[in-house]
Amino acid sequence: MLARFIFIAAALLSLSGMAARAADVQSGDDVRLIAPLSDDLVAMGHSVSVDAPVDGDVVAAGLELRIAAPVAGDALVAGFDLAVKGPVAGDLAAAAFDLSVYSDIAGDALLTGAEVHLRRGAHVAGDLKASGREVTLSGRVDGNAVLRGDHVVIEGRIAGDLDVTANSLELRPGAQVLGDLCHTGPKAVEVPNGVNVAGTVRYYHETTVEEGPTILGTLGKAVALFLLGVSVLWLLPGPVTRAADGLRRHPLRHFLLGAAILLLSPPLLALLMVSVVGIPLGVLLLGLWLFCLPLGLAVSGFGLALSIRRGTNVRPGTEAGMLMRRYAVSVLALALLSLLPLAGWAVLAVAAALGLGALADTLMRGRHGGLAAG
Repeated sequence: MLARFIFIAAALLSLSGMAARAADVQSGDDVRLIAPLSDDLVAMGHSVSVDAPVDGDVVAAGLELRIAAPVAGDALVAGFDLAVKGPVAGDLAAAAFDLSVYSDIAGDALLTGAEVHLRRGAHVAGDLKASGREVTLSGRVDGNAVLRGDHVVIEGRIAGDLDVTANSLELRPGAQVLGDLCHTGPKAVEVPNGVNVAGTVRYYHETTVEEGPTILGTLGKAVALFLLGVSVLWLLPGPVTRAADGLRRHPLRHFLLGAAILLLSPPLLALLMVSVVGIPLGVLLLGLWLFCLPLGLAVSGFGLALSIRRGTNVRPGTEAGMLMRRYAVSVLALALLSLLPLAGWAVLAVAAALGLGALADTLMRGRHGGLAAG
C-alpha cells in the first residue's frame, strides 16, 4: 500500500540509529516539530506533534499524536489518541484507540482502531480500508471503501463501491454510494429516504461478525510484552541492557543474525523431528523458537526506551523508574503497530529480528559488565 514501504519497514532501525543519516530522528517525552523539515521524519515519545511541513515520509508513535501540518510523502503513525489534521500527499496508515482524520489524503488510507472517524471535510483520493469497534465515515472517498466493525455509520460520499462487514450498519440521510453496496452481517441494511445508492445493494447473512480491535485486547498485548521484558531484564540484566544499547551500533549485523535464527530454525527443527529420538528435543526447541519472537520485541522495546532517554535530562536516582516508564510507552507503540495488517506487522518483524539478533550476538560474545538498569 505504501509507496516507500522499505523505509517504513525500517522505521524501527531508524530509531536505533541505522538510518539516522537518511531521516530526522526525534525522540523524548514531548516531541514537537515546529520548523519545516526537508527530509523524512521518525519520531517517538509520550506526546508527538507535527506542527510544521515535512517534505518526506513520517513515521511516528506516541500516546498523544497529532499531525497538524502537510506531509509530502507517506505517513505511518500509531498512538493512543491520534488526530490527522494536516494533508498527506501519499498514503496514510494509522492505528490508534481513538483515531480521527480531518484532512485530505492524496493516496490510499488504512485506518485501524477502537473508534475510527473520517470526519466531515476529510477526503481520501484513493481507496479506504478501515476497521474498528465503531467506524464512522462522514467525509469523502474517491475510490472504494472497505469497512469492518461492530457498528458502522455512513453519512459521507463514496465514489466507488462500499463493502461493509458489521453487526450494525447505519446509513444516515445525505450518504451517497455511487457504486455498489455490499453488506455482510446478521441483519440486512435498510436504505432510508435521503440516502443515494447508485448501484446494486447486496446482502450476505452472517450471524456474528467479529468486532474490530478492542482496547482490552491491545492493552493485553502491551501488558504481556511489558511483563516479559521486565522478567528477562531481571534474569539477564547485563546481556539485555547491552543488547538494547548495541542496537544503535550494529543494527544490520543484528538484523541479519536475528532473521537467520527466525527463518532457518523451522526447517532444521523439522529435520530433527523426523526421528523418534529427536521429537522431544525438537518440541522443546520449537517452544524456544516461538519464545524468540516476543523476546526480540522486548529487547527492541528496551532499545527504543533507551533512545527516548538519550533525548532528555534525567534526575539522578530516577533512572530505573524512568526507563521502565519509557519501556511501557515503547511496548504500547509496538502493540498499536500490530493493528496495522501489513505495514505494522512488517515493522514488528524487523523489530523482532533486530532485538533477537542483538541479544544472541551479546550472549555469543560473552561480554561482561554493561549498562545499569537505568
